[in-house]
Amino acid sequence: MGEATQEQLNNPLHGVKLQDILEYLEANLGWEEMGEATGINAFMHRPTLKSSLRFLRKTDWARTKVEELYLNTIPAPAPKTVIDMWASFVAQSPEYKDEELGEWFHFCDNEKDAKECAQLTKDGIKQASSTSLWWFKKNNEDLPEVGNLYIVTDWYKIAKAVVKVIKIEQTPFNEITEEYAIAEGEGDKSLEHWKKVHWDYYSREMEEFDEKPTEDLMIVCEHFETLFTTDNISKED
Repeated sequence: MGEATQEQLNNPLHGVKLQDILEYLEANLGWEEMGEATGINAFMHRPTLKSSLRFLRKTDWARTKVEELYLNTIPAPAPKTVIDMWASFVAQSPEYKDEELGEWFHFCDNEKDAKECAQLTKDGIKQASSTSLWWFKKNNEDLPEVGNLYIVTDWYKIAKAVVKVIKIEQTPFNEITEEYAIAEGEGDKSLEHWKKVHWDYYSREMEEFDEKPTEDLMIVCEHFETLFTTDNISKED
């Protein structure tokens, strides 16, 4: 057999067996949720791995649905800048050598704000983030915990800083304080600014579900500290 082409290597399904895909989805979602997500009735009525493999191998549309569900379920691979920053961070902070690569993400839902928030985090000005409890429930995501390590990137997934969660509070939107707005560090750091930009943000993320935020919307307030930035990498050796 010839060597794999670059196109094949870039394909996240390259080298992944159909059986591996089914076993992963069954372990992480279960047959019923798999059936609801794909519209495949065979997953809803006493499915087995063997019968499902047989069905998918002869039903192209169903296999495509299952592969799409798999790609939407598996964690996205970390970009090189994130991997490199984590390696540098651990090298300079050996007390974290047994920790796995932390979750990585950018703040906000647009390039301009994501860039600004990444820089504010790098500069140690932004030291809090505010995700709605609605989002965690809607996306079946685990709530954050004190001690979590994250890598903050810009809009283009360029790593900027490693942060550590030091405190978590759940607070209704209408009870957010001036002090917390300052800790979040965005705009002029006023509570008025915080309420406007976050209300707009929560409205946008809920809009596709035909929902709207309310004044008592519960906010998961994560306080963090910046441990490591790109400036630290330049000082290595």
